[in-house]
Amino acid sequence: MTTLVDPPTVTRSLVLVNAIIAILMGLAGEQVRQILVFWGGLVPLRLTLAFDGQMALGSALSTLFGHMFLHGGALHLVMNMVMLLAIGRLLEPVLGAKRFLLLYILSGLGGGIAEWLWAPMSAAPAVGASGAISGLVAAQAMLFGQSKRSPLLQALGLAVAWVVLQVLAGAALAGPDLRIAIMAHIGGFIAGLALARPLARAALRG
Repeated sequence: MTTLVDPPTVTRSLVLVNAIIAILMGLAGEQVRQILVFWGGLVPLRLTLAFDGQMALGSALSTLFGHMFLHGGALHLVMNMVMLLAIGRLLEPVLGAKRFLLLYILSGLGGGIAEWLWAPMSAAPAVGASGAISGLVAAQAMLFGQSKRSPLLQALGLAVAWVVLQVLAGAALAGPDLRIAIMAHIGGFIAGLALARPLARAALRG
């Protein structure tokens, strides 16, 4: 049985992976940290160059996936992991481990793509699991919303509150060599809205 002290398997694993990476980055020297952020962070320009044939596809993939597991500092990490734990306890048992992980990854990818489309020539790395978690926020509101008439409105209300928190975090953490991917929140949220009910229906079918 899932309890408040026993988060589901995928939720717990995602939190552990993010925390371990953050600890390792904290222990690494500043030069190593900057290299990890650049090659693992979301750099829209790398995607643009890769799809134009001027850079290896691996660079594009590292940009789309790596940013979901990097954070700008302890506050950024804690905010995202607390939200992940809170939502994961509700969503993962309903969707199942595989579908919950799929929702997380596809929401993160949707956020990365949105950030790329917004600023395709940006070379500043953006980091954070916030796009993926925005998708979880949207899915939770769609599946657990109290308003039967308009779960979408409830989802949008949660999204506004979440994005405001992330904008404040971005203002505190962003700098010339690191930024918080604000547009990724929108892309992740839209992905979560689109995926919530299809994944829930698939879970009911087993």
